[in-house]
Amino acid sequence: MRESYCGLCNECQLGDAEFLETVALMKEYIIRFRANYWTHCFPEGEGFNFAEFRKGLDWLLTHTECPGCKQGRGLADCPIRLCAVGRGIENCYECPDLKECEKFDFLIAEFPDVKIKLLRLQMQFKAREHHRRLEAEQRA
Repeated sequence: MRESYCGLCNECQLGDAEFLETVALMKEYIIRFRANYWTHCFPEGEGFNFAEFRKGLDWLLTHTECPGCKQGRGLADCPIRLCAVGRGIENCYECPDLKECEKFDFLIAEFPDVKIKLLRLQMQFKAREHHRRLEAEQRA
C-alpha cells in the first residue's frame, strides 16, 4: 500500500489496472504499427525517439509497486516528509500550519491541487476531532 504524508501517493497510477492496461495497449500498438519507421515522415525536430518511448512504457509496466515515501521511497530530502517526521504526524492534514506551509511549492507546479485536497481533508479531520470531543464530554 502506497503511503505518503502529502497524500500524493494516493493518486499514483503505478499499479492501477486500467492505467497498466492502457500502457500495455500503447506498447502493443507501437510494435504492431512499427511507429518508429514513420518518424522520417515528419519534418526535422517534430518526431521523437520511439525507442526511448518504448523504454518508458516498459519501465511503467515493470515498476508497478511503490510503497510511497513513508516506506522509504520518494525524495530522500523531501521537505514535506522531513517536516512530518520531525513533527511526529502521520499526514500533513494533521498539521496546524498547513495553510501557510511553503514546503509544497516544489510540487504545486506539477500537482496544483495537492495542497487544496489536503486542506479539505484537514477540515474533515478537524470536524471528526470536534465530534469526538463532544461525544466524550457527553459521556463524562
